[in-house]
Amino acid sequence: MITTSSKLFYGLGAVSIAGSIVWMIAHDGGALGAVALVFIAIAAVFLGAIASYVRDGHILSTDTEQHDLAPAAQRGPGRSWFPLGTALSLGTVVVGLVTSPGIFKVGVALLIAMLGEWLIQNWSDRASSDQGYNERVRGRVVHPLEIPIAGALLLAVIVLSFSRVFLSLSVNAGPIVFAIIGALVLFFGSMLSIRPGTSRRVVGTICGVALVGLSVVGVVLALDGEREQLTEAAEEDHFAHRACGEEVEYSDEDAVRAVSAKSSVAATVTLKNGALYAEMDGYSGPLTSITLQRSLNSSILFNNEDEGEHRMVVTYGKVVESLGGGVERETLLQACTSLVSKGGQQGVVVNIPKPSFSSTEGFSITVPGLEGASVEVLVP
Repeated sequence: MITTSSKLFYGLGAVSIAGSIVWMIAHDGGALGAVALVFIAIAAVFLGAIASYVRDGHILSTDTEQHDLAPAAQRGPGRSWFPLGTALSLGTVVVGLVTSPGIFKVGVALLIAMLGEWLIQNWSDRASSDQGYNERVRGRVVHPLEIPIAGALLLAVIVLSFSRVFLSLSVNAGPIVFAIIGALVLFFGSMLSIRPGTSRRVVGTICGVALVGLSVVGVVLALDGEREQLTEAAEEDHFAHRACGEEVEYSDEDAVRAVSAKSSVAATVTLKNGALYAEMDGYSGPLTSITLQRSLNSSILFNNEDEGEHRMVVTYGKVVESLGGGVERETLLQACTSLVSKGGQQGVVVNIPKPSFSSTEGFSITVPGLEGASVEVLVP
């Protein structure tokens, strides 16, 4: 049977054959274009034969047994948001290619998820003519995967939104807001327990509104930025280094005032009556200079027996960095303790890479704010 589509394919094949003949005549036997047209003709005839065999998918009116199996008799797929989600995911992938690898990875993950959901929905819609049965079939396949992932994403949104809220609030206001939110959640749960017959739709609506409100507040506060103290700490990087001056710094807050493990101590430095001296195993009496091994970790303890808070600073040279344009910057190599009150003890571990004679100023242990309180450090 020659159907409508097969006629088109057969016609395309005939035109291709005629075109190949004209090509060979016009190009004095040139075979390149003629071969291409012959292959097009073969493909068109093959497709026309397939269309004739399947009769364009049509069912004859006299073939009553096949009427229920005809494509026109099947229920079409239902409405779906997954095509839109697939398009948006593809757009996210394209944006990520030119902006950020993180956005690109998120777009790829969303694209795979949207395509999978779309395929499974189309398959389940054709499982039977019963919509309820099709929904159950889809649920058996994807619910074991959808529900845990959806729960994890929901939890991530809640946690991230809460974190943005509390990072923007002041230290004093944060606990108050947290207590109010906890009280509201407890009140809502208590009302549900008192009235167990509350409609699920009402409960879902309230939870949805609360989630959307929390997410919006989190996004707004995230765009507004963290509180001033955290912004300042991030810019200055308070805890990436320890200040070794006389003043109180962030690293001095809640510092440990005692050292528990005291084995393998290279030297013990003590501040007493405004004088600084050292003690080492194998040497008797107070020392004004100590010897440390080069390129090895050396532990030095500091005891403060004076009034007030003091810190010990170990200075072992400096490095010169070139900033370009003939500009150089000198940075002292130092290790120091936190501020130690009277009777307290702290320790530092230093690894000195160069001998002491490499520095014109020499290596030393000092206490900021006390003139003349110094112990010489010798590194062979």
